[in-house]
Amino acid sequence: MGKRETADHLRRNQRFSRTEFRYDDESWYVLDNAGAFMPGLTNSTATLVFRISATLRSVVVLPALESALAAIAPRFPYYDALLRRGFFWYYLEPAVDKRTKVSADSKYPCLNMRARRGHFLFRVRAYSSRIAVEFCHVLCDGAGALGFLRALVLEYFRQLGEDIPESEGIFSPSEQPDAEESEDAFNRHALPGIPYPGKVPRAFHFPALPLWRGQYRVITGQMPLSAVLRLSKRLGASLTELLTAVYLASLQELYYDLPGPVRKALPHTLAIEVPVNLRKLFPSRTMRNFSLYVLPSLDTRLGHYDFEEIVKSVHFFMQEAVSVKNISRQLSRNAMGGRSMLIRALPLGLKDMAARLVYKRMGENTMSGSLSNLGSVALPESLAALVESFAFIPAPSRLCRTKAACVSFRDDLYISFGSLFSATELERLFFTRLEGLGIPIDVSSNM
Repeated sequence: MGKRETADHLRRNQRFSRTEFRYDDESWYVLDNAGAFMPGLTNSTATLVFRISATLRSVVVLPALESALAAIAPRFPYYDALLRRGFFWYYLEPAVDKRTKVSADSKYPCLNMRARRGHFLFRVRAYSSRIAVEFCHVLCDGAGALGFLRALVLEYFRQLGEDIPESEGIFSPSEQPDAEESEDAFNRHALPGIPYPGKVPRAFHFPALPLWRGQYRVITGQMPLSAVLRLSKRLGASLTELLTAVYLASLQELYYDLPGPVRKALPHTLAIEVPVNLRKLFPSRTMRNFSLYVLPSLDTRLGHYDFEEIVKSVHFFMQEAVSVKNISRQLSRNAMGGRSMLIRALPLGLKDMAARLVYKRMGENTMSGSLSNLGSVALPESLAALVESFAFIPAPSRLCRTKAACVSFRDDLYISFGSLFSATELERLFFTRLEGLGIPIDVSSNM
C-alpha cells in the first residue's frame, strides 16, 4: 500500500470510526460495528445482556449507591443514552430528562432487558452486599462494563465518606470523556484488501430440555487462582487455554455419552467461542465493543482425544489464532461489510432480518459453548480491602444455551456458567475434572 493509499485509508477509517455527532443543540451516537445489528437479535430471554458484579464486605447503602450512580453516569454519555430507531440504523440519544435508577436484584440475572426504543441498555442492581451492572452487548463488551463498575464502586465508597484517592485507570466524575472512548475501534483498525477468514463448520449442541421460560440458572465455582495458574504452567498452557481445554474435554464426554444413532445425526465438531479483547492487540481507548472471538475445536471424526492432547491442541491453536494478522482478517471482514453501500441502503427492518440469518449461520451455529475470561480486576488497595469478590455472568443465548465466563480478584478465580438448560451435566463434568486435577472448588447456584 503506497503512501497516498495509506493516507486515504486512514482518512476513511477515521470517518467511519467516529460515533458521536452533533447538530445545533442535539447530539447522538451511532452504534459500533459489533453493536449495530444486535438490537434486532434480542428478546426477553436471549437478551445479549451480561453481568459483572462486586460483592462488598458490608451491606449496600442504597441512598449512597443512588448518589454514586447519579454522579458517575454522566461521565459515560455513550452509555447514559436511550436507544432510538431510525429508518436505516439504530442510534443512541443522550438521556436528558430520564435517568437510570438502581433496581432490586432478581433471582435470575440478565433477563427481561430487550433492546427497545426509548430504553436504557444497562442497569444497576443491588441486593444485600452485592452491586451488579448488567449491560447489553449493543453498548459494550466486558472491558467497558468493568470500567463502569470500578468507577461506580469507587464513587459509592466516596459517597459513604471513605478516603480513597483517585486511581489511574479508574474513571472519575470530574473528568471529561475522551473522544476515543466512544470510537468504533473496529472501523479504526480495519484493513482493506486482506483475505477474509474461511468458512467455519456447524458445531455440536448438546440436546437437552430447556428450563421454564423466565429462568436462567447460574452455577459458580470459586477456586484458588494460584493453584489454577500452577496447573496451567505445568501443562504448558495459559489460564484461558487450560479452562478451554477442560470445557472441550467435558463436551467430549457429553458427546460420547449420547447413543450412537443420536451422535451420527449431530454435527461432529466441538467448538468453544473464546472472546479476545482486541485492546491487547490494537491501540485503543474505546469503551464500546472491541472484542472478537476465536474457535478452538475438536473433530470427533478423528477419534477420542485424551486431556493432554486437548490442552496441546488448544494451546497451539490459540498461539496462531490470537495474532494481529489473523484477527485482522475477521475484524476487516466485519467492518468492511458494514461499509457496503448495499447494506447501508437497506431499510432497518430488512437489516434486522439479515442480521438474524447471519448471526445464526456465522454465530451460534458455529459454537458448542463459550468461555469468556475477563482477567484480573485491579483496584487500589484502599478500595480492594472493602470488596469481597467479583463475578462475571455470560449473556443467555437462544441456541448455545450454556456459556461460561470467569474473572479473578486477588487470590481467587470465579467461573460462572449461565444456562437455559435443565440439565447440569456440563457444569458437573467441568468442575469435577478441575477437582480431579487438584483444584479445590466451592460451588454455588441460584437454583
